[in-house]
Amino acid sequence: MADEMDPKPRLARRYKVLLGVSLALNLAVAGLVAGTAFRHGGDGMRGMRSAGFGAYGLPYMIALPKAERRDVIRAVRADREGGVPDRAARRALYSEVLTALRSTPFDAEKLSVAMSGQADAAIRVQKSAQSAWLEVISQMSDAERSAYANEVEEVLRRGPPHKKPAKK
Repeated sequence: MADEMDPKPRLARRYKVLLGVSLALNLAVAGLVAGTAFRHGGDGMRGMRSAGFGAYGLPYMIALPKAERRDVIRAVRADREGGVPDRAARRALYSEVLTALRSTPFDAEKLSVAMSGQADAAIRVQKSAQSAWLEVISQMSDAERSAYANEVEEVLRRGPPHKKPAKK
């Protein structure tokens, strides 16, 4: 009966931090790609009409079967030789940005250098993911690759899956 009265266990603080860092790294990649799209977009907003506004690799990952998707993610997480930053390194990059944001007087150059470090890390992650993805694709048969291409096309047609709004 005492068990019924205990509140649900809360998510550990380290997992919350990990989720926050992961989200921030994803936003850094999206920002890098969005910046490239704006810079090379030509006139007006034409450059924004791309695969998901900064998520060029997302349709390829969504279309992968779940097991292969996990393989790509595991390979990226394990890629230390490719310069993929571990959790501590990502935290250090964010710490540099936060320090630059809080500095008085504000030093825009220091912030720019810190942000460039994050952008470089994001590019290393992207290259690692592309390499792992290419390895998975290379192991597919012709029929599997054709079916996968159809699935990518379908993902591009319908867009990424949307989360259902929370019930009130």
